[in-house]
Amino acid sequence: MAPIKQARKRPVASVTVTLAAAAALATALLLPTGGSAQTAVAPRNTAPPTISGTPQVDETLRASTGTWTGTQPITFTFQWLRCNTSGDNCVTLSGATDDAYTVREGDVDKTLRARVTARNNDGQAQRLSAPTAVVKAAAGPAGAIKLPNGETSIPVTSVPSNQRLVIDRVDFSPNPIRSRETPITVRIKVKDTRNYVVRDALVFLRSTPIVTSTPDEKRTEQDGWVQYTVQPESDFVIKNGYSTQFYVKAFRQGDPVLAGIAGSRLVQVATAR
Repeated sequence: MAPIKQARKRPVASVTVTLAAAAALATALLLPTGGSAQTAVAPRNTAPPTISGTPQVDETLRASTGTWTGTQPITFTFQWLRCNTSGDNCVTLSGATDDAYTVREGDVDKTLRARVTARNNDGQAQRLSAPTAVVKAAAGPAGAIKLPNGETSIPVTSVPSNQRLVIDRVDFSPNPIRSRETPITVRIKVKDTRNYVVRDALVFLRSTPIVTSTPDEKRTEQDGWVQYTVQPESDFVIKNGYSTQFYVKAFRQGDPVLAGIAGSRLVQVATAR
């Protein structure tokens, strides 16, 4: 019987992974594409914020964020400041923390700046804009005139259709009225709903019921006042505790009778013995 041949054993290849190779492999798995680590960077400004718009009362200004570098995402917040004419000695404006700011009366003859704060997970930084030009008062309507008492007078033609005339004051002299023989002086002041004094408005005055003479319509003067003289008639009541009523209407010539910018008011003057 032939002897059985034993199969020859082949050596098993061994794989040796060195400590250095393992570390290199781990590092490669952790690195982003490109093979270099990303460094965390706090925000850094490369171009300051800017302000656009007209620095005038009732106008809206807008601040840009400027240009920033740093780890994204970066978020921004705003704070508006009121400064002197040189842009120094600034104070923060309460509630003005949006990128837009509507200029106020208190800003007149001052400058405005915006402070932008940039934040990310690695830190924060701030940068101020350059100051605006010196803030001016609001531009008045066409034909506006500043009166010596500080009020602004405008022609009735400068009252827009979305505003109205207002009978601001009615003064009687004498007051109270004690005699039918004495003429009554009535002075009427007209403004509009924006508080401008209105000149050249037509004013109509009549007692109700008709117990005095009714004067012709007159136009208000530059200061908004118009003056009438009316004469009590025989049925004008003179007694203690009694008042006579007058209807006053201000309107613009050419406007529709039941529309336009007209304003009216009922007023009373007392009588006494």
